[in-house]
Amino acid sequence: MFSPFLWILSIGHLVVDLAQGILPILTPLLAEKLSLNYFQVGVVALAFNFSSAIIQPAFGVLSDCYSMPWLMPLGLFLSGLGLALTGTVNSFGLLLFVVLLGGIGVAGYHPEGSKVAHYVSEKGKAGSSMAIFSVGGNVGFGLGPILALFALSFSGLDSVYGVAIPGVLAGLFFLILLPRFKEILAKGTPVQKKSKEHIARGGENKVASLVLLLLFIIVRSWIHYGLIYFIPFYFSDLKSAFDPGFLVSMFLIAGAVGTVLGGPFADRFGGRNGLLVSMALSLVTIYPLLHLSGIFIPIFAFVVGASLISSFSTTVVFGQRLLPQNIGLASGLTLGFGVGTGSIGVTLLGAVADQVGLPLVMNVICLLPLLGIILALTLPDIRGQEPIVKEEALQQ
Repeated sequence: MFSPFLWILSIGHLVVDLAQGILPILTPLLAEKLSLNYFQVGVVALAFNFSSAIIQPAFGVLSDCYSMPWLMPLGLFLSGLGLALTGTVNSFGLLLFVVLLGGIGVAGYHPEGSKVAHYVSEKGKAGSSMAIFSVGGNVGFGLGPILALFALSFSGLDSVYGVAIPGVLAGLFFLILLPRFKEILAKGTPVQKKSKEHIARGGENKVASLVLLLLFIIVRSWIHYGLIYFIPFYFSDLKSAFDPGFLVSMFLIAGAVGTVLGGPFADRFGGRNGLLVSMALSLVTIYPLLHLSGIFIPIFAFVVGASLISSFSTTVVFGQRLLPQNIGLASGLTLGFGVGTGSIGVTLLGAVADQVGLPLVMNVICLLPLLGIILALTLPDIRGQEPIVKEEALQQ
């Protein structure tokens, strides 16, 4: 039976990642209001992902050195506040500022939240436990567009401030639970500090493999963010059978389903096999999503979302096993840095789309899973090689 705190952390993950699903829906309206081109749309995505993801390893390093559970409620507050302010800005510079503010909130929550989730995980169920934590973020990502559409339905960007409400409520709840989170971290930290001398064979950091894993995450992020940011433009211009916001929500919610399936799959068959299956399925489903019509569009949106993000929790656990002595840093790298640097691809793809057209760029995205498959094949098979802390370490 999983710890109730794991579910609470997953709910917090859901709320903080609402911001990541909200921004793609706001972007077309903000682009119209501020006369943004595709490149500037990519810059907005990059600004958010830089502050929410690329700087996460810095929070991860601090998390390894200090106990900072207060970052979780603070992150919940800021994540909603930043995007709530987008409706009030009247310049591209101010838009980037408030987007950065919301992104910092997202960055603050993840390393500390995933570290607490790591400490309350059951032995032998690291993939399943991290899947529970991760699925909250994927659900939040998927519900973000729905929340954005609901808030916008009242008076457009003038009512977007409503997206801050979930973060405020969850932040207050996490403040109440802060003493318990401190206790969990206090019990876990001594073991982590002693791990350098007590971790059993196979517990050394494997930096080279981590680099390959991060490259895999970057490729996955190019595909993921390329689809969610450009689907509203692509289907709005070329196909009008389905609302783009609906398709983005279906794509992202399907990612939650994929995460639930991907974690246990990796526990049983190995993380590398989980990554291979994820990219292979993505390779054969993205092209039909973009080129079929009618009812096939939402069906393939669901299949692509589930297959692509099924590796999300797997890569987090993979990173923690490759850096067993630096759990916070591993979490920040796999949850944040890899995803954030991958979002640079959205900016580059946007610049290319301005020159050659969006359809060609979407076809390029169809081929990126091939690179993901190649990278997955280079990774070690580390199933069952969780860092094992010797019993005397736990007793000291």
